Amino acid sequence: MDAWVLGGTSGIGAAIIERLRGRGIPSLAISNDKDTGRRLASSGQPFEFLDLSQSGVDVSRRTIDLLAQYGLPRYVFMSAGLTREEAVLETCAEDWLLLANVNLLGVVQLCNRIARAWQVDGENAWDRQIVILGSVNAMRPLPSQGAYSIMKAGLHAYAKCLSNDVAENHIRINLIAPGAVWTPMNETLFADDTNGEAQRRVGADSLTGRWGRAEEIAEVATWLALDSPPFLTGAELVVDGGYIVKR
Repeated sequence: MDAWVLGGTSGIGAAIIERLRGRGIPSLAISNDKDTGRRLASSGQPFEFLDLSQSGVDVSRRTIDLLAQYGLPRYVFMSAGLTREEAVLETCAEDWLLLANVNLLGVVQLCNRIARAWQVDGENAWDRQIVILGSVNAMRPLPSQGAYSIMKAGLHAYAKCLSNDVAENHIRINLIAPGAVWTPMNETLFADDTNGEAQRRVGADSLTGRWGRAEEIAEVATWLALDSPPFLTGAELVVDGGYIVKR
């Protein structure tokens, strides 16, 4: 498989899978959603199960198994994520660990394992790339999603460190920081917003005055992997409709 898409059964990850299919790039959808994965597999889309909430050792071992089965990918898209509508003081120990594993520690283990395999592989073409989906919450923390914001901030720092570690092997690491994007995760957060007022307020917080679409972030992610120049590495691309800069 040329591309692995973690979180490829839903939201931005699923949109990335669709764009890769349109470009003729064979891809592997990886997720903890077995039901959706089975439906994808029945339609011809390769799927494999991986649960980032497991220990780092388990994630690393599962990654080794997938590498043995599918070989080295050329592109990796890290789009899995999980949040809780909780301030930091309200977040229990179990949620801290869960959010840390899914949003940061599991991502680190998978990316490290693939990056090491690329280093051993020895190609030097600057065309192997990991695209990590971070969040504008890493730059402008959302108090109501404190632990999530903290883990995403750690993920942004990790992407910068990893890009330095693998540069001599001509491996690119880039990160996209999406703003408010309407995905199943956010649908769950706004389930009680029956009149849509809270949704409208969030959309109005950006210069575009609306929520982003998963397809828009996927367009940037696939451009990064497939079409961007090798000089673009170690970058943090904010794709938020102007949320960060709005006065």
